[in-house]
Amino acid sequence: MLKRTVGAVCVLAVLPAWVPAAAAQSPPAGTPAPYGAAVQQGTGSVVGMVTDAVTGQPISGVQVRLRELGRSELSHADGSFHFERLPAGRYTVTAQRIGYASAERVVRVVSNDSVAVPLTLTPSAIAAEAIVVTGTGRERGAQEAYRPTSVVGGAELRRELGSSVAATLQNEPGISQRYNGPAAAQPVIRGLGGDRVLVLEDGGRTGDIASSSGDHAVTVDPVTAERIEVVRGPAALLYGSNALGGVVNVIREEVPRTLPERLTGTASVQGETVNQGLTGGFSAVVPVGSVALRAEASGRTAGDTRTPLGVLPSTQMDGYNAAAGASWIQERGFVGVSVRDLAMEYGVPGDFQGVVIPGGHEGGARIDLHRTSVRLEAERVVSMGPIRAVKVDGGYSRYEHTEREPDGAVGSRFGQLTGRANVAVRHQHEAGGLLSEGAFGAWAYGKDFAVAGSSTGSEPARQASLAGFVFEELLWGPVNLQAGARYDWSRVTPRETGRTAIGLVRPRDFGAFSASVAALFRVADGWWAGASVARAFRTPSIEELFSNGPHLADFSFNVGNPDLDSEFGLGTDVFVRARLPRLTAELTAFRNDIDNYIYYAPTGELDPRFGRFPVYQARGDDAVLTGVEGRLQWEAVRRLVLDGNASYVRGTLQRDGSPLPAIPPLHGGLNVRYDTPTYFVGLGWEGAAEQDRVARDEGVLRERPTDGYSLFNGSAGLRWTAWGRLNTLTLQVRNVTDEAWRDHLSRIKEVAPQPGRNVQLLYRVNF
Repeated sequence: MLKRTVGAVCVLAVLPAWVPAAAAQSPPAGTPAPYGAAVQQGTGSVVGMVTDAVTGQPISGVQVRLRELGRSELSHADGSFHFERLPAGRYTVTAQRIGYASAERVVRVVSNDSVAVPLTLTPSAIAAEAIVVTGTGRERGAQEAYRPTSVVGGAELRRELGSSVAATLQNEPGISQRYNGPAAAQPVIRGLGGDRVLVLEDGGRTGDIASSSGDHAVTVDPVTAERIEVVRGPAALLYGSNALGGVVNVIREEVPRTLPERLTGTASVQGETVNQGLTGGFSAVVPVGSVALRAEASGRTAGDTRTPLGVLPSTQMDGYNAAAGASWIQERGFVGVSVRDLAMEYGVPGDFQGVVIPGGHEGGARIDLHRTSVRLEAERVVSMGPIRAVKVDGGYSRYEHTEREPDGAVGSRFGQLTGRANVAVRHQHEAGGLLSEGAFGAWAYGKDFAVAGSSTGSEPARQASLAGFVFEELLWGPVNLQAGARYDWSRVTPRETGRTAIGLVRPRDFGAFSASVAALFRVADGWWAGASVARAFRTPSIEELFSNGPHLADFSFNVGNPDLDSEFGLGTDVFVRARLPRLTAELTAFRNDIDNYIYYAPTGELDPRFGRFPVYQARGDDAVLTGVEGRLQWEAVRRLVLDGNASYVRGTLQRDGSPLPAIPPLHGGLNVRYDTPTYFVGLGWEGAAEQDRVARDEGVLRERPTDGYSLFNGSAGLRWTAWGRLNTLTLQVRNVTDEAWRDHLSRIKEVAPQPGRNVQLLYRVNF
């Protein structure tokens, strides 16, 4: 059934026809971009035309955006664009398209009047400036972000698109992936993963259980993403617990915020050779009066993954993803709802060429999962003193997950219901004062986690959380400051209580303050320096508190600790950032001190049930992670771009100075790309150093060292406009030499290498 659905989606993905893309720049960091500043009565409009700075010809398929309202439009075949029914006020108009540097204008809209905004784009081989919403409170240019932030969108998303969110992001600075087959891959930020990295979908929690175990997939398919944003480092101020390491936000705008003039959307289809995979997806928005209707569908099918040493069995995957949304949009706001349905079937490897993965079993396992979610969003632009906008959003998700042995027997079954609600009030102060803008709000979250089966150590429990937050931005000469605080309360209630083999199992209450202070200093035109200090926290997971049994993906028998306290992290970042016409760069040094870092320490025993899994006991010790990361894109000569990145993190338990487990080694990459508005070609190298700083227990290696590796990649692409729509065709060849290599974070590295040569071909159109 899933394969038929995937095939249908891949066919639908190429039916629409043609596409546009993106590029952006911003006002000086010291200039606030007000949210419909000083809203007046009546409405106005913004109209304009986008032209090529060299040829003077109009450019179609350009994404033009009103940053303060989050509204966007694609320029028409004659280069024109229109925004109607706008509240009076000041707006930042940005224009982005692949192959061009972005353009930006700040305009003032007056009631019952129309403002003409001509925009000129200059051809550029440097990736367009990105828009950021994650962790910022509103849309802003990436150079205005107070913390190290990565944005993968436009041409870069096409070049890096993988079978999972983690695979798509793995070449970003500070980011790695924990690999347990292509489906069960999870992002790791600065050495922290699992329950310490929060994966969001349009700013909301997904409701899956990916963070609880290494064999659980992240239930977000990147093929229909508009862009993916990553905040590297503690981000608890807006998101609370589970953001101790960072946030990954997949942006699709499934609840429409913009009423388009006509049918708009995107369609993609991708094939790859390493697993005979086929992926397709599309999304479309159509106006019906004052209502914007959105539809989305995607499908993915793939066989077992080929490595340089042979095929890795039980790594196949099939899945579909469908969503529908509608918004009633007026000049001063919108209210909308969406529904999403997702299902996946995938394999988790257990052996390779007759050798069983340590702790695993021959034949691996198959996982079936299904997620249904509903979300509601509403926003209103107001003028009540300093108050500029009120936003309310919420969601509900139902998740089911079954793990089957090779003979079809059910080993584990999980179910989870989650609900969330959030209200945020944005405010802005008069220009010229110390106070600039900010927000305050409240957040609520709850989940009901159930478990069954013969091969699981997880225990059922409920969790309820409440929080309140506030942050304020200040302008002090050339320095922008942001300060904020948040308080979270959470209760975890197990289904069964009483004294057990792991201790006294009982309801636990956790309460914590988070706070952050950040500064952004404009050193010179195009150059910024920044620093931030953030106190974040993480409540122990249900598994860490109450588990008592095998976790097959971890190849271990895990024992929880019902007396665990919360983790508290004090994260410090210092960075330098450049955004110049022929150079973009960011270099960051960081330190994250974590009190009561929770990990599983070995007891030296084998499990009492099967006699083959080592037993690990959850415990908390102080830890520190330090490192550096950076990326540079330089147009060395016209249209020839050098793109390099590097990341290093060192994790240590302060109790005895021993290394933390599962820390990635020094890694990075260098690419050379010749890039024009109509085509590009590139060659790249990526690699990692040996990781021999590994966790030990009483002199015995807990994890094995991993050799370094070097891989070579190639890429090429075409871009063309047809019927006013931009089309892109992107070819990627990864691991050109078919090198056998092992990633230190791979759960199967002791037996099987990573994937071999992979040829990927992606076609994408925005219509």
